[in-house]
Amino acid sequence: MRLAVIPESRLSLYLVAACLAFIFLPRLSLADKGEKIYQLDYTVVLQPSTDSARVTIHLSDGELLNSLDFNVDPQRYSDIQADGKLSIKGNRAIWKPAPGPATFQVTAKISSQRDTGEYDARITEDWVIVRGGDLIPAARVKAVKGATSQANLSFQLPPDWSYVNTGWPRNKNGRFIIDNPQRNFDRPVGWIIAGKVGSRRDFLRETEVSVAAPKGTSLRRMDVLSFLNFVWPEMERTFHRLPPKLLIVGAGDPMWRGGLSSPNSLFLHAERPLVSENATSPLLHELVHVITRIRGEDNADWIAEGLAEYYSIELLYRSGGMTDARYRKVRRWLKNWSQEVKTLRVKDSQGPTTARAVILLQDLDKEIRKLSRNQYSLDNVTRALMEQGKVSLHSLRSSAESLVGAKLTTLDSALLQ
Repeated sequence: MRLAVIPESRLSLYLVAACLAFIFLPRLSLADKGEKIYQLDYTVVLQPSTDSARVTIHLSDGELLNSLDFNVDPQRYSDIQADGKLSIKGNRAIWKPAPGPATFQVTAKISSQRDTGEYDARITEDWVIVRGGDLIPAARVKAVKGATSQANLSFQLPPDWSYVNTGWPRNKNGRFIIDNPQRNFDRPVGWIIAGKVGSRRDFLRETEVSVAAPKGTSLRRMDVLSFLNFVWPEMERTFHRLPPKLLIVGAGDPMWRGGLSSPNSLFLHAERPLVSENATSPLLHELVHVITRIRGEDNADWIAEGLAEYYSIELLYRSGGMTDARYRKVRRWLKNWSQEVKTLRVKDSQGPTTARAVILLQDLDKEIRKLSRNQYSLDNVTRALMEQGKVSLHSLRSSAESLVGAKLTTLDSALLQ
């Protein structure tokens, strides 16, 4: 049989056509379903001299949104202006956009200090580290039925700043593409770093990972990338679903001396170790929060914090980062540290409570493996909880017991009463 040979030039045209069809197919299907798409452009002008950012939200078609009810705490937000109708009452700014292109503007204070005096957001003459959710106020949106956004984020930097990055991917014009499938009104949450910044970037399988910190900071960027390279295969096997992009932001004092996770990004103080002396990993702990997005409700914070700490140990162990003897020693240390804990059901799980949660989760994993003859483990439960987001003791129990088809005695612990 003779095969037809396609000339190279024509083949290129076919490939381009196929790519364009693939790109526009989802949007065509949305249109078939009656979806109405509007462009949503965020512009952030960083202003170090006034410790603030001027934020502009531009809508391509205000007619598709009936109203946006913003949470504008006067301690953070000021100088609010908008096209159309704007009503400000206390902490709420209600905007009813005019038909056609419409604009909302607000000035957001950047620097934020905790009670200890340490910063969890800061801008200097040389750099800024802040979360997008603090720059762009949260809003309750009433939209025309079927309306959904295509959103992007851009920045205007001071003249001598040359770097900006977020946990969102960029388009060919350098703007960040904001796409949250769970929301029709996309909002650019997650960590932002800009200014005179040093960074290292790599691709770990399908994930673009960037590690960035102000120049002169002691954060060891390549150490972080190398460490993640080491554990990444186990993370894929455990969670199955990893983000397309991950931003890790670091800085030294006076920033908060801990870790803070956000969607697609995390902050880690430059002097926090990759692995602590007790063999848990602050970096992996925060990364598990980023990946799973599990949040506890009804006094179930121990589930979210316990899973993050459990996997900070487990992923390191599975990757060959600790011996069996060390693994057993870590468990004994966690038991000793948490021996005074009487209940896990508290609003905020910290320190000994989280340590005791790890012990319970290790026991739960062992029981699931035994009853299922190693067909299932806590990994299967975690992946199920990832689909739920907000979890409770009931959802943990139902997810775990549905796998083994039996009651799990570990979850009858007095710690959970």
